Amino acid sequence: MAKQADSTHQQMAQSSSATRNGPLSGPLGIALFVALFASAGYLTYRTLTTAPIPPTEPVEMTFLCIETMKPFEGKMVEGDKWPVMSPHSGKLTGYPVERCYWTKDGKRKKEPTYVVLNESMGKSGDTICPDCGRLVVGHNPIPTEDVPLADEDIPKEDKPAAPSPTTQPAE
Repeated sequence: MAKQADSTHQQMAQSSSATRNGPLSGPLGIALFVALFASAGYLTYRTLTTAPIPPTEPVEMTFLCIETMKPFEGKMVEGDKWPVMSPHSGKLTGYPVERCYWTKDGKRKKEPTYVVLNESMGKSGDTICPDCGRLVVGHNPIPTEDVPLADEDIPKEDKPAAPSPTTQPAE
């Protein structure tokens, strides 16, 4: 009887250890492992073989030749530094500009004054517009539409009222 109890106990121990292995311990677990490993390999391959990042497009900018004080258009690509070559002087005298649309009397104007920031030339201190005397900053704000244009305050010549019609409208 003791031998029979020992063998029954061993059978129960074997069957309980088989159920402790879990549902992924057999062929399903191997298949899942292979699928996950293949996915990881594919994603690693795609990450390492993607196309390189395309080069950046040149940025069109307005420059001012500080020797001739004439503006010109140019392009800068990543890694370029100023001063750039000026077509007016033929030298490295081109600096990026900020536009100032103000007049001395606090009105706005249609054509800007081009101002090179002191910071761009390596100078310290604030940059002041030579035309209006205002502070000029990077990305200088444009006056709003409610600020009157400088041209609008020019007195217009006394023009006669619109001529009266030569005929009376039919009644």
